[in-house]
Parts: sequence; C-alpha cells; structure tokens
Amino acid sequence: MERNIKVGIGIMIFEGKKLLLGHRVKGKKDTGGIYEVDCWTLPGGKQEYGETFFQGAKREVKEETNLDVDDLEMFSIADDIQPDRHFITIHVIAHKHSGELKVMEPTKEDEWKWFDLDNLPEKIYSPSKKFIEEYLGEKGI
Repeated sequence: MERNIKVGIGIMIFEGKKLLLGHRVKGKKDTGGIYEVDCWTLPGGKQEYGETFFQGAKREVKEETNLDVDDLEMFSIADDIQPDRHFITIHVIAHKHSGELKVMEPTKEDEWKWFDLDNLPEKIYSPSKKFIEEYLGEKGI
C-alpha cells in the first residue's frame, strides 16, 4: 500500500443562496480518493503535478460540471484521513461561475443540483461535509 499524502481540492459554488452538489454514483470506481459512494459532493478532485490549487480547482470544476469558475478564494485546509489513504484537502470558494451546468463524468456523478443552504441533503461526502459545516459555522448560517 502506498503511504503518500495527496492533495485534494473541494470547490464551493453558489447560485444566490444555493450550493452546487453532485450525486456520486452507487457503482463509482475507487479512483484513489476518499472512497464514498451514493452521497452528495462538492465539485473537486486531486491536484495534478505542476498546477496551482486554483488551476486545479478550475480544471476539476470544468471536467465535472462544464462550468467555468473565477474569483477564487482559499477558505481553509483540512486533513481527510481513512485507514488506507490521507489527503490534505484545500477548500476553495468560487465567487463567479458561468456556462451551462452538465453531467460531464456520468460514471462518477450522475446528477448536479443546486441546494438551499438550509435544506441540504442528508448524505454528504465526508470531505465536502467538513467544508460545508465549517463555512456555515463561520457565516453563522
């Protein structure tokens, strides 16, 4: 088993007071990230060698949702640890987005949906949940 710490990026995108989340498919393959299926997640993924975390955030959002994001802010950083993997996850907020929302990787996420902050789904991907809870706590929501 590989014992390296990897870098993940989670991106929070709003439309008014609604937050974008994608549904991770039940049969999703393990791609080496924190492995949790059949739950809702923020767009994001692994940072690639040679790119900044903002470049990685833009790439991941485009690859997954077809949206272009801009005016990015680094919000926080968290450890996401499971018995066989460890990620440092950078939490990024995209203050601007454009484009047509689409499911771009249907074997990973089968739906993207805007949720009211006071009516989020119950089952949220643990790294995304950590980010959302920290954001809501800081904003007093």
